[in-house]
Amino acid sequence: MKPDATTIDIYNSKANDYTNLSKDADQDIRLENFAKTLPAKARVLDYGCGPGTSAAYFADQGMVTHAFDASKEMVKLTSRHPLVKVWQAGFHEFNEVDTYDGVWASFSLLHAPRSDIEGLLVAIHKSLKVGGKFCLSVKLGKGEARDTLGRLYTYYEHKELERLLRATKFTWENHFNGSGKGLDGTISKWISVFAHA
Repeated sequence: MKPDATTIDIYNSKANDYTNLSKDADQDIRLENFAKTLPAKARVLDYGCGPGTSAAYFADQGMVTHAFDASKEMVKLTSRHPLVKVWQAGFHEFNEVDTYDGVWASFSLLHAPRSDIEGLLVAIHKSLKVGGKFCLSVKLGKGEARDTLGRLYTYYEHKELERLLRATKFTWENHFNGSGKGLDGTISKWISVFAHA
């Protein structure tokens, strides 16, 4: 399924606002923890990269860093880092095989419909080398809904994520819970799962 047009339009129009969100200490901790699990000069993908802050971090750590996003404005922001290879694409277009040491999907897959998530996770698993690392961050909750800005969200419960990752042949390693203010100004609870292929 193609990206939700309304969601992408909102990210295109608010790309700078999204970039200027206050720095999240938990985000830094998750990035650092994930980076530590990867080999030196790892090949890593920022899956649904937004403004590219995570991709820039990986590149600054000496990793071969790729990134993609469906929003053309987010791709423009990400392309400012000279060591990040970035392109515009939707999740459904991603089909790499045995390419990455790590895939970082931070608050990106929550914009995919629930009906698509298993197939997208299978594609991510295929893109990873044997034992490759995966970090998935989503908002906690039930169902699908649009936020006050109109962005489409799919919410997940802990047990559902365990089932989905197991069904797509990932091994759950650990997880990290938190909460934070989003672009729409609301506070949401979230989970970051660390797994491997």
